[in-house]
Amino acid sequence: MGSDITVNSGTAATNTQSSTSSVNGALDKNSFLKLLIAQLTNQDPTSPMDTSQFVSQMAEFTTLEQTQNMSDAIDKLVATQSNQSLSEQASMIGKQISWNETIIDSDGNSSTHSLSGIVQSVTLKNGSVLYVTSDGNQVNPDSISEISNAAEGVQGD
Repeated sequence: MGSDITVNSGTAATNTQSSTSSVNGALDKNSFLKLLIAQLTNQDPTSPMDTSQFVSQMAEFTTLEQTQNMSDAIDKLVATQSNQSLSEQASMIGKQISWNETIIDSDGNSSTHSLSGIVQSVTLKNGSVLYVTSDGNQVNPDSISEISNAAEGVQGD
């Protein structure tokens, strides 16, 4: 994995084989710096690169780096939020929950059934918290209509 820089007629081009060097065809930081160094190294000594172009390219590089740092920070924040949400929902383990579930039969008719169960675990699936009941149902917290202590729910049956 490496980069080959080719300079032809005063222009520099890079062929990068690294999987981390491009995202949707964009150059990464290392490729950008190598390209900039190639431009500076191979510039025409009789007409050197305009300093405003150099400053402009460095500003673009700084903006790119800051954008990547923000993206990394946002990814970490989302992961932390998901883990916190999962931890907060752990208090539901052992609770009796009731929810409504709509079932569509083979004829296209829909019917709504009221179900209940005791939460055995809390899981994070595709970024959403789900309660797993003792009978294996995975329930979205938004569909829950009632929550009670398991002992109270059993006495009421």
